[in-house]
Amino acid sequence: MNDNGIIFNQNAKKIAFDDEHYEKMMTRYQRFMYNVENCTNYYSDLNLEKQRALNIRCKAFKKLDKLLVDFDTNFSNNGGKILWANNSDDAKQLIYDILNQERVKRIIKTKSTTIDEINLTSFLEMKKIKIVDTNVGDFICSVSNERSYNINDSAAHKTTSQVADLYTEKFGIKENCNAKQLTVCTKQILKEDFNNSQALITGANFLISNTGTIVLTENQGNILKSSTFTPIHIVVAGIDKLITSIDELSVLLPLSSLYEPNKNISSLYNFISKPSTDGDNVQKLYLILLNNNRTNVLAKEKQRAILSCVQCGACSDVCPIYNTIGGHTYMECNPGPVGSILYPITKGMEEAAHFTSLCTSCGRCSEVCPVDIPLKDLFLENRKDLVKENKSFISERNFISNLIKKMNSRKNLDKMGSSFKDLELSYFIKKKWGNKRELPKHARESFSDYWKNINKIN
Repeated sequence: MNDNGIIFNQNAKKIAFDDEHYEKMMTRYQRFMYNVENCTNYYSDLNLEKQRALNIRCKAFKKLDKLLVDFDTNFSNNGGKILWANNSDDAKQLIYDILNQERVKRIIKTKSTTIDEINLTSFLEMKKIKIVDTNVGDFICSVSNERSYNINDSAAHKTTSQVADLYTEKFGIKENCNAKQLTVCTKQILKEDFNNSQALITGANFLISNTGTIVLTENQGNILKSSTFTPIHIVVAGIDKLITSIDELSVLLPLSSLYEPNKNISSLYNFISKPSTDGDNVQKLYLILLNNNRTNVLAKEKQRAILSCVQCGACSDVCPIYNTIGGHTYMECNPGPVGSILYPITKGMEEAAHFTSLCTSCGRCSEVCPVDIPLKDLFLENRKDLVKENKSFISERNFISNLIKKMNSRKNLDKMGSSFKDLELSYFIKKKWGNKRELPKHARESFSDYWKNINKIN
């Protein structure tokens, strides 16, 4: 096992038996399942709509080269500027070059897993450029110097009282504020940054090829407010965000907010086709199109479906592993089933093989996915690749090899007594099974002996 896998296992052991954490995650799970039960009323045939969404995304992947060229042409004609980044280092350098050229020292950013993917915040802070999160959850995490816990709810691991104590310590506000008061306080704290920022950095939900339009969704209004004040807008988006036309959004956007708790409050949608203007001032609009090994995922005929993800977070909410070990254990920007499928492909099995085991094959993630991604099957495909690349653990290979030999021959299976089999089982899988659980014991009488006895066979 590599160093990342060892660290992951150590962190998982620390949190897996934390009853307080588990109770908190189960409360979130029950709240989510209530939303799932109520959402089916909004569609006459929800499964059909999910299949339509997956087909839209998969068709786009098959003609991605054409869509990229069309989008580049249309976006450039609209007044925007596209910069191509092969990896995260290229993306960070391109962004820094823009900021350095424009002499920018104060930046605001909105929630984006793509921005987190390239570790932009730490890079710019190292360059002495101040960058502030405008999303409430991300702002709380940045103040407490923690990684985002969930792709949609960054501060899901914190209670209201914990956030209130943090604000009292950091900003001197009164104690025991409720959630509404904390939200108001956050907006007041960020007001100066909104008004005085020199640039805005956002991600993108979709890129529309035939119009050169960037689509961003939000719930807090911070993207709309941010883009109003800043003279420079930099968008960082993966090449997988391309779709053909705006008509396809009528399927994709409602599904991306399918499990939102209050359907009376719709998500805010921002459509950016060209730089905004304010009198004689024209905003500078840049788009960093990021590959970062997405072509490796697209090359996988089955696993490429994972790029259809609309980042609703539903799979994490129902995942028994995520709910047991929490988001921080993953140590990645996209914790949960989606990231666990992506990382072995984008980072390589050598570095991320441990992610292939983070699935119980319960299939709940596949059931709730709003775009019908067969997540459970994709985990199995990654496990097949793990074996083909000979990256599985030696102890596992030895155990399976020995097991196959025994199972192929009744004589071999009955060769040793139950005590020896218990010892053998303990040697091979005790560490995997865990010290907190008791290994099952073999029956004192083998099935062959049992069969002979009940049928009185000598």
